[in-house]
Amino acid sequence: MTTTDTLRNIEELQERCEQYDGISLKLNWDMLRQPSSVGDTEWLVTYEDDLLVGFLGLYGFGSDMEVCGMVRPGYRRRGIFSSLWNRAQTIIKRGNVDTLLLNAPAASSSGVAFLQTLPLEFNHAEYQMKWGGNSVASSEASSATGTVILRPAREDEAPILVELDCGGFDIKTEDAAELYDLQKQEGLQEHIMIEMDGQPVGKMRLWTEDNETWIYGFTVSKKLRGLGIGRSALLQTIERERKNYNGINLEVALDNPNALKLYESCGFIIQNKQDYYRYIG
Repeated sequence: MTTTDTLRNIEELQERCEQYDGISLKLNWDMLRQPSSVGDTEWLVTYEDDLLVGFLGLYGFGSDMEVCGMVRPGYRRRGIFSSLWNRAQTIIKRGNVDTLLLNAPAASSSGVAFLQTLPLEFNHAEYQMKWGGNSVASSEASSATGTVILRPAREDEAPILVELDCGGFDIKTEDAAELYDLQKQEGLQEHIMIEMDGQPVGKMRLWTEDNETWIYGFTVSKKLRGLGIGRSALLQTIERERKNYNGINLEVALDNPNALKLYESCGFIIQNKQDYYRYIG
């Protein structure tokens, strides 16, 4: 079986689980589809009679790792996911992981039930949001104190992007630099620099597939927040993606009420909630 066949089976299993459970799984498809020579993404699968019944994805983010998986309805409570988790221990130990996070949709009863069997503590939650089509005038972007423009980031601006990630997401410089290098190798995401009066003040990444655009890594320099820069950048992105007939999606941490308020004011609506738990075993 080829990698393409396996990915197709994973996609079918995801659709089946989401439809059955009424949830949305975060499988990081931009990372799953990258070549095996790029990045720190691995997966484990279980087949029965040529049918994919279990999946576990392990996603490396610098010194951190996230884990997410699923088991086909009708095959649960048979130890399939426990077996995948046990097999994953070799990969986890090999990766010298500082922080191991397991995530599951808050509405997934089977996922929550499994997580309760492990030594975990709640780490954070993320809302997945989608722009709801509210008519937000692009002229509102003028609330910033200067002229805000969005443009593709240049190769020589990698240190600026890394610094913005460190300040915006409280991560180590080496981890941010490693993630940037991996994203550039993947070539699947568009790095956008946010400028005000000709100076870099923020950044974001855009990933589009099947006419759905996701906004990642959206941050504005801490010392310039509250000036309307983020709102301007967000409204400009909405306008661009609407012209391309793309849906617009993003994620925001539960502990970031200011960002949540900004997104909601720009027409984004909460669709799903993902809970993250830190492994302490």
